[in-house]
Amino acid sequence: MSTPHPIPSGTGRALPAVPAARTGGLAALREATREQHARLDAALPLAREGATLQDYVRHARALAAWLQALGPVISPIDAGPHPWRLDDPGRLQALRLDLEDAAAAAWPAAGVETEEAAARVLERFPARAAAVAWGMAYVVEGSQLGGQWLHRRLSATLAPHPLRYLQGSGAGTAARWKHFLARLADALQAPEDIAAACAGAQTAFDALRRQYDVQEETPA
Repeated sequence: MSTPHPIPSGTGRALPAVPAARTGGLAALREATREQHARLDAALPLAREGATLQDYVRHARALAAWLQALGPVISPIDAGPHPWRLDDPGRLQALRLDLEDAAAAAWPAAGVETEEAAARVLERFPARAAAVAWGMAYVVEGSQLGGQWLHRRLSATLAPHPLRYLQGSGAGTAARWKHFLARLADALQAPEDIAAACAGAQTAFDALRRQYDVQEETPA
């Protein structure tokens, strides 16, 4: 028997099923972030009808600030017993080029709100930093799949802008997600780790929503 799981951020669309025996941590993450996911989807300007290039600029700036802040927190899992490496340089470069093509405002710094939120959740789980990082990585990696759905929806409307970030790595994005879930299942076995990961994922969702709010207050 298998259990479907949604893309953690951006679309709410279902993905291919994974074996039920491997979904303990994943199921907990999905349930812990269900309401946040729904709220983010409902509030995402880029997912609405009539989305504009200015909407994408704000989307890209929010993601850039968010990823820069979360990158150092997630990096410990690069060298852990179940390593996973985020593609931050590639993703940030795609966002940088997208903003340049859109003649957007200056490159955003790491989101202070996100940094502070990450610090608070790590203080709650001082011995579970890696598990917190896995929860945050769940949201970051899932957002790439949501981005591909947005790319298919917006590529013609916002042409000739290439929307590099939303493209991700094409067909390789789904394979990367599958591989990520296998590493996550290995890493999140103990109930304490699953609880810390859920807190990390909730923090990442809240922080992303806040970065969108910041960009709504900032001229594109």
